[in-house]
Amino acid sequence: MSEAKKTIRISSSNIHLDDRTLASGVLTCTPGEPLSIDLRGSMTADIELPDSAHVALGRFDPHVHFRETAIPTREEVEEHGPEGVDYDELVANIEKANSLYSVRSGCLSALKGGVSVVGAMGNTPWGPVGAYRHERIQDHYTQGAPIPIVMWPRMEPGAAAIAGHEGKDFGSTFGGSGLTGQTRRDMFELWRGQAVSYHNDQARSDETIAQFKDRVQPDDILLHHEYFNGDTVLACQKETMELAKEAGLSSLLARHIPTGPALQQILDARDEMPYALPAEVGLDYVYWCRERLLTQKRETALLNYRRPAHPSRADQLSLIEITRDTVRSGDQSIFFGTDHAPHPLASKSFKNGFPGAPGTRNIEHSLQFYGELLQHYGYTHHDIDLLASINPAKHMAKFYQFPFPVGTMTEGAMANLAIFDPKASYTVDESALTSQLEDPHYFSALKGEEGLLGKSLFTVANGRVWDVSGKPSPLN
Repeated sequence: MSEAKKTIRISSSNIHLDDRTLASGVLTCTPGEPLSIDLRGSMTADIELPDSAHVALGRFDPHVHFRETAIPTREEVEEHGPEGVDYDELVANIEKANSLYSVRSGCLSALKGGVSVVGAMGNTPWGPVGAYRHERIQDHYTQGAPIPIVMWPRMEPGAAAIAGHEGKDFGSTFGGSGLTGQTRRDMFELWRGQAVSYHNDQARSDETIAQFKDRVQPDDILLHHEYFNGDTVLACQKETMELAKEAGLSSLLARHIPTGPALQQILDARDEMPYALPAEVGLDYVYWCRERLLTQKRETALLNYRRPAHPSRADQLSLIEITRDTVRSGDQSIFFGTDHAPHPLASKSFKNGFPGAPGTRNIEHSLQFYGELLQHYGYTHHDIDLLASINPAKHMAKFYQFPFPVGTMTEGAMANLAIFDPKASYTVDESALTSQLEDPHYFSALKGEEGLLGKSLFTVANGRVWDVSGKPSPLN
């Protein structure tokens, strides 16, 4: 016997409509069913929201690293690779990675930030390389996750493209696959006519990080931020765009763009490159910059290593301005991504004078990052809706079949909603979040930050309503 689906109706005086206006009404949410909207407000509601609360489209975050992967059988590894791997060692590595951060914990973090759908990177010990492994891990995520997850297939030399999908190039990543030159060209060639995304954080071409540290002797906090600076980002983006042109790709997405000049380089290249150039702006780069890092407590600043590096204040301001102006121009191919990277705290510690894993656990604080833009930089709620919900949803829908239309607050669309109080003060409580997100390794780079605004109340993912004011809990 199938379980009955419970319907929940939510009444609000601040519903974000597609035409930039706010409306009063009642929204009907049922798991697995499309959204129903009654703008007359004639229905009786189960949840009456206060006047301070807003209802926007659920956020689509196209860039997370959840780490967990399926555990293959010995026969699967023999047939689908990787070749020459020790099976027992592979399984041990998978189990270690899975123990550090689960799909469920990642999804609870997303829900806490008002995120209804995520796109997950495939940098796992048994990554989604090739059609079989991609489908196998996509199924693993779909079956075990409380929210929809789009698994991006991983590109590797010799692995055939997955037609109609967006391959993820880890060859552009320092410390990742480490692919350069002809090997990377051959990999791109396999994806001719298809879409590709990449991380723009390669190392300097003429100097190792050890040599750089010996020459410059920067403060430890600024080591990465001076080594992986704006110049390395521009060089990586230029190189990758040329590779994409040679290979005849249909689309090339630069992920976590960190500076105004880097974003402008992508926008300028659209006039000369024969393929689409969508742009993903790194959400935490609109909050953190080098100058802000230096004013934080040292132990907090050390959690904020990023690749590419955090921008200077001037480059951050230009990123904020160009992003705002671009989305207001009607550009539908620019959007935010968090690059939620849940490394445990121990992996970020210094070893031999060098910082560890970059990135932070920040998807649960998406709302507070939006609040920074609303409070200080003149962004409107509709600007945020476009960058965080509408545009990324439409991009992801090119590569994944959602059950209903996405990126629109209309009758019959997929019921994905972010419900929040944008002006409520917020303070990071690491102990509470550790429990709420079922994440024993939780830490926050926003710990101790003052003046944060925005409190998530409910998040709806494909009709299922979650109370996220405390521990995310489903109500239907």
